[in-house]
Amino acid sequence: MGMLAVEGSYDKMEALLNQNIHPVDILLMLAASEGDQPKIEELLRAGAVYDVKDADGRTAIDRAVNEEIKAFILGFSVQKA
Repeated sequence: MGMLAVEGSYDKMEALLNQNIHPVDILLMLAASEGDQPKIEELLRAGAVYDVKDADGRTAIDRAVNEEIKAFILGFSVQKA
């Protein structure tokens, strides 16, 4: 399935947009929660910020589906710096 194809994802996206979070950062949060590594890389290259917090104080790292995805995001961000 692609991003936002999962039931309820549109509602999640709308809720995050209502918090004035940049769309690319929202998409990163959703991609991390789906474990979509190619999309995560694409979004990070496009300037997404992994430590932006949602209303619950959760970041893309917090939403990551597993430790591998967390490590990928952190590793990519370190390489970029």
